[in-house]
Amino acid sequence: MVLLRHEQLARLAEVVGRCRQDKIEFGKLFFGKDLSTSPWQIDAVNMGGTISTKVAGRRSGKTLTTTIDAMHALSTRPNQTWYVTGPSLDQASLYFNEIEQAAQLPNGLMEALLEGPIKRSPFPSCKLVTGGELHARSTARDGVYLRGKGANGVCVTEAAFIKDKVYQEVIRAMVLDRGGVIRLESTPNGQNYFQTLHNLANGDNRVLVDGTGRIYSEPSGYYRTVHATVYDNLSVARSEIERIKLEVPEYVWLVEYLAQFVDDDEQVFAWSLLVDLFDEDYPPQMGPEIGHRYVIGVDLAQVQDYTAIVCVDVTFWPVRLARWLVYRGKPYTGVGSVVSDVNQLRAEFNNARVLIDATTERGVAEQIVGAEAFVFTQTSRNALLSNMQVLLQNKKFELPASFTRLRDELRALKRVRTRGGQATRVDHPDGGHDDTVTALALAAWPLRSMISPGSREAIEAVVQGSFA
Repeated sequence: MVLLRHEQLARLAEVVGRCRQDKIEFGKLFFGKDLSTSPWQIDAVNMGGTISTKVAGRRSGKTLTTTIDAMHALSTRPNQTWYVTGPSLDQASLYFNEIEQAAQLPNGLMEALLEGPIKRSPFPSCKLVTGGELHARSTARDGVYLRGKGANGVCVTEAAFIKDKVYQEVIRAMVLDRGGVIRLESTPNGQNYFQTLHNLANGDNRVLVDGTGRIYSEPSGYYRTVHATVYDNLSVARSEIERIKLEVPEYVWLVEYLAQFVDDDEQVFAWSLLVDLFDEDYPPQMGPEIGHRYVIGVDLAQVQDYTAIVCVDVTFWPVRLARWLVYRGKPYTGVGSVVSDVNQLRAEFNNARVLIDATTERGVAEQIVGAEAFVFTQTSRNALLSNMQVLLQNKKFELPASFTRLRDELRALKRVRTRGGQATRVDHPDGGHDDTVTALALAAWPLRSMISPGSREAIEAVVQGSFA
């Protein structure tokens, strides 16, 4: 057994040595991925620099190339420590999913490189036979899980979706005393630090003045960036891309698929607010808390929409989501239906109050125990969304960072002029969805009096439906 392990390490050292200057070959041998067929992925894995940004659209391989880059550094340089991070631990764990898949390859190279299995709890991590370590943390609570950590490298997924201050005050400081590197990858998200770093890379070789008044030139390549669109993913059929272009709203097409920085003054929620609301990740509750009160909002699927069910714990400020479900294709009634899901959830969470969209399906509401039918008109919809706006803008909610569908639907909401141009309404882009937003707004409707959750008046109001 000892001899076999010795032979494995000798072979591993030979292969690593062969890949020391060739990340493409490293990706092929250790991850089973041939990046040489994609010009943009070749650039992405080889871009180097001290601070690099990958500005890329959906399914472009930005996470894979960043994982290969990090593991190559950990394999070819002894005793390094790297961190991977993102808005939620689930998102940061994507790097470990790539490594875990690679460890299952029949050539056994990744398995031999790892010093034992990947740890998943309390935070994902792995050790390498080179003495290197890779750790995952989220950027929740203003980066508290990263503060004080030193690293030779930090990889940030969904980088445009974390707070500027977390990058500036926490992540940037992690690599200072080690002369480390930072690798950021994301789709764009308006004007923020991520766009600034992208612009710095495009305007490299600047003349600067330091704190003593000394003039010096920035070293070339300190900031680097690479840009990719969905068209750069050669594995996606062009006909499929064109179908996507016809199906999705223009805003989604420009940002998510063409990776363009789009500023929109008509957006309802500023990103600075949304990053505060989605600052911390937390899982759905397994069951109710004793003495807590809950409200459920239900938005029923219409044609191509999704059914969204959001259960909110309204006991204390700020309120949190207790459970959330999003799906399509289920019948409204019968066995395994929307009605059975809502009735079960209501019973599970202390006979929660239920508000349901009954604009076209009043019969569904009648089959849910104690459900309150909410009929949408332009006036009632404006009131519902306005109430949710007030609550969110006053930070009366803490929303889970991993519920990215809700985050993106809120981000896409716009102020739209009515046909006569005399008034505005809040709406999603043409072809977009607001199912989870509507479910949340319905669950938030009983809180419109702004009575403090947890008070006797609030509990009685939730139970009796007596909010003004």
